[in-house]
Amino acid sequence: MQSRLATALFLAPLICSTPVFAQREMPNVSINQLNIDRNMPLIDLTVLASVDTTPDVASFSTGVETRAIKAKEAIRLNNEKMKAVTAQLKTQGIADADIQTSALYLTKEYTYLASGKTRFKGYLVSNTVTVRLRDLTRLGDMLDLLVTQGSNEFSGPDFDLENDAAASTAARDKAWAMADAQARYHAKKAGFSGVRVVRVSETVQQRQAEAVQFEVAKYAEAAADATTAESDRSSPISPGVIKTTISLSISFEMTK
Repeated sequence: MQSRLATALFLAPLICSTPVFAQREMPNVSINQLNIDRNMPLIDLTVLASVDTTPDVASFSTGVETRAIKAKEAIRLNNEKMKAVTAQLKTQGIADADIQTSALYLTKEYTYLASGKTRFKGYLVSNTVTVRLRDLTRLGDMLDLLVTQGSNEFSGPDFDLENDAAASTAARDKAWAMADAQARYHAKKAGFSGVRVVRVSETVQQRQAEAVQFEVAKYAEAAADATTAESDRSSPISPGVIKTTISLSISFEMTK
């Protein structure tokens, strides 16, 4: 959990007509309309506050690459293997809405010869889907199972929050408390008794936990080895935390 505070104290009057606190009953309210005493100094603060939350959803990409001399055969092979992969996902309880095709392409492949010429090798077909999983305890086992069904492409997983409203509110409350305390501190140092808010702007920043790469070759070999213990075949996955950060820029007027 990290926070950073940047403070600027202005003892000269600030004249501004930028709209603030556009409320339903007071649309397009300006600082002038709030009757700010121009003889009273303003404090401008920019506050960063963060909270860490355990992620509750993960997304990863998985798919199949197939090769053949003829395009039609490469496509046929890919379709067969991809159907098995998709069926495995649904068997594991993944809803249709959480399986989305993210890449599908057909391309020619060539061998580059020492003479500088190329020789046609055949066709490559790749089909990839992005999967959203809400039970993170099943992530490692699911990746292992997909390998046994023919998946040979993986990317991710990336971790996220299904709903970050609570985390954003917690970070916002923390930022407000920090800004209020700092504003009152500066007002007291300048000989004033209190402060009142005249303008606020907010930015929400969310940084996802680092993706954990799944090593296909390693686990494909383990999955094919009947002597490998189940605990050794399950991919170790650590979701870490999601850091949600709120940045508040607040202008306070000092009060007597």
